[in-house]
Amino acid sequence: MQKITIEIKSKSKREMLLKILDAVGIPYSDVENPSSSGDKWFLDSENIKTLKKGIEDAKEGSVIRIKDINNIWGSIL
Repeated sequence: MQKITIEIKSKSKREMLLKILDAVGIPYSDVENPSSSGDKWFLDSENIKTLKKGIEDAKEGSVIRIKDINNIWGSIL
């Protein structure tokens, strides 16, 4: 099996390509980048899991606060 990555910014071209792939029987996975900047870091599912875990931790208050960035270890609350 071979994998090809194609980046499409136009919604109409994306839809057209998916129709072509369907018509010729080529399986595909349709992943949209949630980043408005198109940063590829957000395409990695492990990165997204880590990000979601961090957001949940922050909501629950399970965070470490740093009072003084010039004295990180001494100012961790």
